[in-house]
Amino acid sequence: MKYSLRTRLVLSFLVIIAATAGLVALLANRITANRFTHFVSSVGQMQARHLAPSFAEYFAQAESWEGVETLLQTGFGPRGMRGPMGGPGGRRMPMMGIMMLDDERLLVVDASGRLAFDSGGSGETIRLSDADLAKGAPILVGDRQVGTLIVASGLGALTSDQADFLKQVNLLMLAAALAAGLAVLVVGSFQARRIVAPLHALAAAARRIAGGDLSQRVPVTSKDELGDVAEAFNTMASELEQQHELRRRAMADVAHELRTPLSVLQIDLESIEDGLTDPTPEVVSGLKQEVALLNCLVGDLRTLSLAESGELRLEIQPVDVRELVENTVARLYGAAQEKQIVLSTDLPDGELLVPGDTQRLTQVLLNLLSNALRHTPFE
Repeated sequence: MKYSLRTRLVLSFLVIIAATAGLVALLANRITANRFTHFVSSVGQMQARHLAPSFAEYFAQAESWEGVETLLQTGFGPRGMRGPMGGPGGRRMPMMGIMMLDDERLLVVDASGRLAFDSGGSGETIRLSDADLAKGAPILVGDRQVGTLIVASGLGALTSDQADFLKQVNLLMLAAALAAGLAVLVVGSFQARRIVAPLHALAAAARRIAGGDLSQRVPVTSKDELGDVAEAFNTMASELEQQHELRRRAMADVAHELRTPLSVLQIDLESIEDGLTDPTPEVVSGLKQEVALLNCLVGDLRTLSLAESGELRLEIQPVDVRELVENTVARLYGAAQEKQIVLSTDLPDGELLVPGDTQRLTQVLLNLLSNALRHTPFE
């Protein structure tokens, strides 16, 4: 399937932003999840350290972990701030003890390493390694460690609220990536249109020039590479138009120049044919001159054709300008005398050498002087 340049540009922008946004979202998700889990684990371990004294007080009074769940009911509720006995004279809990423990899972491991209490119930078992125990807080009664308190979030396990928060962050990153993709689609479409529009104008103008309309130009709407292309196109079109005009004028001039000797030849030949003019040497000489003029004009046409096609060869060599001018004037001396025009030269003595093509320079000078003689009035 053939796609337009605009479509390819927009698709390229979308692929780039999709790959970039996907990579950024993936990295951001992993970094956010890792840092958030690390933060939650640190908070969980800090909670365990703040709550461990309350569990130690309970064990000191009960001398076992039997009924430790009552500690949560009396002292760890959302509003509870009393000691393990729940009475008005009990010891106040540390401030961290009231932190959203309803959604936390507390684990108590006794001194022998056996799980003595799990606030998560028996529905889900958990296996604790030595590394997990190291993340817990020791429960000390005097100098004796009677157990270890572990807050599940200290192990990196997220609560439902924390998981929801992380999910919302991921959704926000996904929404940001989609918004960026939409922005790129809009901006990319606009930029692609700005890039493609001048190219369409160029193509249309080129087709019209190919059809013969050399007056076509395209607007230069920017100063970037597209503007340079538009300026180059306009310069090319202007040059083509000038060359076409010069060619048209040259052809018209040649046609006019050809018409005169042909008319003279036709009249003289018809006069000879009808017996009105005798084919005297003078008449024949005049006819030969007209034929020579025709040959000269045909040679000019060939030279013009070679120059336009870039095949005109120049024999560059040192040319004595003084000698070239004198020889050319000498060739036109007789024609100037017939029109009562005096040709004279004013040249310095000695050689005047310049690099050039003797034949072409002579031709140019002959054309200039011939035109001057032809159009100079005389009495």
